[in-house]
Amino acid sequence: MNELLLQFVIESRELADAAGDGLLALEQSPRDAERLDEVFRDFHTLKGGAAIVEFTAMESAMHTVEEVLMQARAGTRPLTSAAIEQCLARLDQVTEWLDAIERSGELPRAAASPPHRTEEGAAASPPAWLTEILRKHSGAAARALTAVRYVPGAESLYQGQDPVQRMTSLPALLALDLAACDPWGPLDRLDPFRCNLVLTALCAASPADLQAHMEGQSAECAIVPITPGSATSGQSLPPRVTQVLQAQQALIAATSAKNFAGHVGSAGAVAANALRFCGRLEPAAALTRATEQSLLALSAQPLQEALAHLLAGETPAASAAAPDPLAARKVMAHTLRIEAEQVDALVRLAGELTVANNAIGHVVRLAQTGDSALAGLLKERHDALERLVGELRGSVLRMRMRPLRSVLHRFPRLVREMSANLGKPVRLVIEGEETDADKAIVEMLFEPLLHVVRNAMDHGIESAGERAAAGKPATATLRIKAERSGDQVLIEISDDGAGIDLSRVRRVALARGLVTGDQLLTMTEADTLDLIFAPGFSTAAKVTEISGRGVGMDAVRRAVGRVGGHVSVASTAGRGTTVRLSLPFSVMMTHVMTVEAGGQLFGVPVEAIIETIRVPRSAISKVGAAPVVILRDRALPVVDLAAALGIEPVADDDGATLVVVGATNAECGAFRVNRIVERLDLILKPLEGLLAGTPGIMGTTLLGDGRVLLVLDIAEMLQ
Repeated sequence: MNELLLQFVIESRELADAAGDGLLALEQSPRDAERLDEVFRDFHTLKGGAAIVEFTAMESAMHTVEEVLMQARAGTRPLTSAAIEQCLARLDQVTEWLDAIERSGELPRAAASPPHRTEEGAAASPPAWLTEILRKHSGAAARALTAVRYVPGAESLYQGQDPVQRMTSLPALLALDLAACDPWGPLDRLDPFRCNLVLTALCAASPADLQAHMEGQSAECAIVPITPGSATSGQSLPPRVTQVLQAQQALIAATSAKNFAGHVGSAGAVAANALRFCGRLEPAAALTRATEQSLLALSAQPLQEALAHLLAGETPAASAAAPDPLAARKVMAHTLRIEAEQVDALVRLAGELTVANNAIGHVVRLAQTGDSALAGLLKERHDALERLVGELRGSVLRMRMRPLRSVLHRFPRLVREMSANLGKPVRLVIEGEETDADKAIVEMLFEPLLHVVRNAMDHGIESAGERAAAGKPATATLRIKAERSGDQVLIEISDDGAGIDLSRVRRVALARGLVTGDQLLTMTEADTLDLIFAPGFSTAAKVTEISGRGVGMDAVRRAVGRVGGHVSVASTAGRGTTVRLSLPFSVMMTHVMTVEAGGQLFGVPVEAIIETIRVPRSAISKVGAAPVVILRDRALPVVDLAAALGIEPVADDDGATLVVVGATNAECGAFRVNRIVERLDLILKPLEGLLAGTPGIMGTTLLGDGRVLLVLDIAEMLQ
């Protein structure tokens, strides 16, 4: 992907996110003129960027949204929920296009917006390829409901795709045409493995059926419903419209410098409205762009040429819309883009400096046994280096930080759609979206949050009627709150719904064999709530599109646990439920306690350690074949760390056993070790090559004396 296209993708994603947020805010406050102006500028800048890279389909799609927003700004058309839904659909298409560009490194060759349809139902004029296939297959056209144009990627054959088979298997296929996408060129230079096809088809199936059949190819495929008159609507203009265009052409020819702006602007608007009147929306959009270009250049030529093309029965040439520099500057002002490779290189450098710092610390300890003056000097230099390394490490890790806004901004629209599907009015409140977290945390957070939000919407929040009967407001409140607490990022998802029915949880757990009747008798409320994290657990009476499959909360715990986080839940009957995620601020920086087992050193993450304690060997008994130790009236399984890692255990000399009590999520256990050494701050290096994915190992680092330290994954070891 070239630099220009890469910059286009990055900026377009930011603008699309901002525009989506603005549209959802406008749905709640449609009279917010300032917000409306911001959204309009976002779409205008998207259109300008598409014009710069000559992405005509996206430029046209953004222009149709501009028209809707311009009418809202002028007060001639209200910005209804349906209009906002239309604009959001265009943004979804933009996102699909950007994904396709990132995959292929080039503009989608078949990127064409679906026909624009206003609220009144007026459809845009058909594209040229549709007119051609309808004319060529007039018999099939009489029965066709949908047309498809598919331009598979040049590398599609290498990716195991069969474009011809996919099109010949279209449901209710009536006609199929194949043509070359680009000129074939000389035969001796022909690459037989490069796909160079354009496939167009007519089908008697519905657009929905064809979209399902072509799933995964939306960026390379255009699916257009066929309406009466589609075959001829784009070929000629009605006589009265032709007369209007000719009159505007004459007006422009007679204009002078004094009244240039008024005449050109008026002529362009009248001509575009005349085209819209006869259903020619795409030429009307092109004419509007030509008018804008004429006004910007103080030259009537672009508009005159566009009118001449239309009167000659041709489509006006596309013109580039000037991007709004103020809007672009607003996006760029607060962002410094850094290549991921540069950040990774700095992280590696900080890790090596940390190792060097630990090595000097090791030398200091050795020197303390000899010359005291040398030891003092080394200690002073080591302290200075440690401070500098700490500052560098902090600066590097902050470069990996991203605001949670990039994840949380996706939920207003999701909640809006789920609210409509479930028939439950819900107000979403987001707090702390500027809270920073490591990019690895931000990237993994969406899926677990989505599971929690789905459960809250489907299970927790009651219907409007049930809420009214309980004396609650008809509109429920769902709150997502994020905040930083020390070296943790805390996220709470709370609702004011019915809460979790503990008696139902117990019944379901018993019926599914997750617990026994005797266990239920001794379980506390917290233990009962924890059952919802069991794999396959669900209290839903039926499976819906949103939830009920029993793959929600256990997936949340697994995902959060993989990055060293914890999940907890609290619920009050009739008042709601709160799910709390506690996540590490940085997944790169790890605080570990080094322990010795079997004569070797290992690292244990400090956040996984509850306590360390020395107990008499007699305190360790067996339940069945498993050793356990009783601590505070709780039986904890004892894991001999050396034996678990395949090392010959070393006997304790004094008859006492040193154990490290660790916990993660709902698991808790005691690890038998020989010695606790020291606490270290590390930047972990993940296992690579043949060792990648080794269970029980989070990563490695080098100690000051050059030995490799394995950092243990307590969660996996307890399982």
